[in-house]
Amino acid sequence: MYIQNNTILCFFFSSKIEYIYFVGIYHKKKYLIPMATSSDAYTVYETIKLISVSGVKKAKQRIDHTIIKSILAGIILSFSGLFLLTVGGGSTPLKELLGSSIHKIISAAVFPIGLVLVLGTGAELFTGNTMALTVSTLHRKTTWIDLVTSWVVSYCGNLVGCLLFQFIFVYYAGLLSTEPYRTFTIKYAEAKGNTEWIQMFLRGIGGNWLVCLAIWMATCSREINSKIAGIYLPIWLFISVGFEHSIANMFTVQMGMILGANLSVGKYILNVMLPVTLGNIIGGGFFVGVVYWYLYLPKENDNDIQSSENHNYHYVKQHEDMVELH
Repeated sequence: MYIQNNTILCFFFSSKIEYIYFVGIYHKKKYLIPMATSSDAYTVYETIKLISVSGVKKAKQRIDHTIIKSILAGIILSFSGLFLLTVGGGSTPLKELLGSSIHKIISAAVFPIGLVLVLGTGAELFTGNTMALTVSTLHRKTTWIDLVTSWVVSYCGNLVGCLLFQFIFVYYAGLLSTEPYRTFTIKYAEAKGNTEWIQMFLRGIGGNWLVCLAIWMATCSREINSKIAGIYLPIWLFISVGFEHSIANMFTVQMGMILGANLSVGKYILNVMLPVTLGNIIGGGFFVGVVYWYLYLPKENDNDIQSSENHNYHYVKQHEDMVELH
């Protein structure tokens, strides 16, 4: 509180720290002046609305834009997949020296760059669309046909992008054809191809659960540094612990197959693509999309009412020589 020349100014913050209110009384007059400031993140209620809006934009954009963005997403994510295989293959001596956990953590540390670039450029990634279109459809802003169309187009576009990058920029460029990268890539693909179906399915749930939480954190952040940090940490986590991502596997596993891994196309589709894709849909669509829609979006009206009730505006009253602050 500041008092000068028969003027009293009272400064206080709202509960959301979005406004600073100035109340001034001069000659028995009251002034309420809001000054906008920015908090470091959107609330969960604002974030779920932004994700719903994102789903609407994805559903309503031109189909050729969706196709091109989906292909670009597959290519961009393949850059980080190539980085992972390069670092993983080149750092294999660390596995013997420091253990497999340290080796996995180091390899996983480079992969989040791909999702940072995907979200930063507005590309269409299937795994992120499982959350966005689920939320917008449950919000009744898009239809189930919009959801299926977006999922199918983005999935196929991501696959095309990965194939283009694998053959043109990796195989024909000879980037993983030498040792130790070739052997590491082949073993990486064969290990996933020989994993049990149910294990790949469950790993797919965990993988896209974390990917969509990374997208959630990027959406709720207001500036670029926070967005990058919000994306980086969950993605680093899911790669380090061994969860699965269907689009990432389109590059890493298929690259191993191209280089000669003992994994047939049929076995790859049935034992890798199918369980991981289904798991990704459940992880992103249900555990993030449905759950957070249920928690935050249907209650938006109640939340708005409570927020308005929590804004208590205090006034200073002046009566001659006595000052009271209520």
